[in-house]
Amino acid sequence: MKITFILPGIEMSGGVKAVFEFANHLSARGHDVSVIYPLIPMNSGAEWYNLRSLAGRALATAGSLRRGVHVDWFNLKANLIRVPTLAERYIPDADIIVATWWETAYHVAEFSKGKGEKFYLVQHYETWGGPEEKVNNTYKLGLHNIVNSTWLKNILQNKLEAPVEALILHAPDRNEFYPEDMERSNDTIRILMPYRRIKWKGAEDGLKAFEIARKKCSNVQLVMFGEAPGKNMPEYVEFHKRPAGSKLRKIYNSCHIFLFPSHHEGFGMPPMEAMACKCAVVSTNVGAIPDYTIPGKTASVSPPRSPELLAENLTRLLESEELRKRISEAGHEHIKNFTWDKATAALEQTFYRAISENKT
Repeated sequence: MKITFILPGIEMSGGVKAVFEFANHLSARGHDVSVIYPLIPMNSGAEWYNLRSLAGRALATAGSLRRGVHVDWFNLKANLIRVPTLAERYIPDADIIVATWWETAYHVAEFSKGKGEKFYLVQHYETWGGPEEKVNNTYKLGLHNIVNSTWLKNILQNKLEAPVEALILHAPDRNEFYPEDMERSNDTIRILMPYRRIKWKGAEDGLKAFEIARKKCSNVQLVMFGEAPGKNMPEYVEFHKRPAGSKLRKIYNSCHIFLFPSHHEGFGMPPMEAMACKCAVVSTNVGAIPDYTIPGKTASVSPPRSPELLAENLTRLLESEELRKRISEAGHEHIKNFTWDKATAALEQTFYRAISENKT
C-alpha cells in the first residue's frame, strides 16, 4: 500500500513519535510510507490576526527552514516531505491517508478520493489545542477514527456519538528502552519526572508530591527532563534538556522511580518507556494508563489533580525497597505484552479492511 501520514509539525512529542513508529514499521512491512508536514505551522484554531499566534508561527517557520527536512531526535526511515501548505496539490496520491491532529482532519476530509481512503489517528481529545466545537466536529467528518486508549474511545462514542473504527494501543520502542547493566544505588533514591510547561501536564502536582515525600524520606534526588527548565524549578532538580534515544534510556536506567503527574493524556507514553527500563512507576490514572497497567501490581496509580495521593504512593515506594523492586519487575514483565509489531499489524489490517469494504 501507499500510505500518507499528515502531521501538523515534527516537533518532539509523544504523538509525533507514535506516527514515526507506525511509519517505520509499516515501511518495514513493505509499504511505501510518507510523512508530510507543512512549512508554515498550523495555528491551533487561533484567528489569523492573533499576534501571539503569528509570532509563534513565524519563529517555527524560521526554525523549520533552518533545520531543513530532517528529524534530529528520531531515526525515521519512511519518506519525510515538507510542503508549503496542506493544499491538495502538494499531497501525493495514495491508497491510505491519515490525519493526526484536529486541523489536519479538516484538510484530509476535503481531499479527493485519489489521495486515499481517509483515516484519523486520534491521539488526544484536543480541545486544549483548538475550539471545542471545531475539535468535536472532526470526529464526525466521515473519516475512519482510530483511537489509542479506552478513554478516548469512550469520549468519541459515548459523549460525542462519533464512530470508532479501531482501538490500537501504542508500545515502547524495545530497541531503545530496556534495562542496562548498571547498579542503582539505594543511598540516594532517584525519582524521574517529565517536564513540560503546559499546565495539564501536572508538573506543579509532581513537585508538590515530591516535596511531601521528601519530608519523610530525605535521601532522594528529583531528576527531570523536557524541552527547557521552568522558571520556578527548584535548584535541587537535576535537569536534562531534550534527551532522546540512548541518552533518555540512560536517564531512565539511572532512576529508581518514575513519577507521572499528568491531569489528562490521550495516551501517556513515558510511563511505558520507564516500565521497559525497570523503573517503578507512580502515575495518575489518565489516558491509556488503565489500558497498560495493573494498579498496585505493575504501577502505583492515583486520580489526577491529587498530589497528596501521588505523594502517598511515592512515599510507599521510597520506604520499601522490596515494594520498589516488586513493582519495577512486574511492570517490566507486563509491558512486554505491548509491541509496535502488534500495533502495526492491527493498523495494517484496519487499512486493508477499509479498502476491501470500500471496493464492495
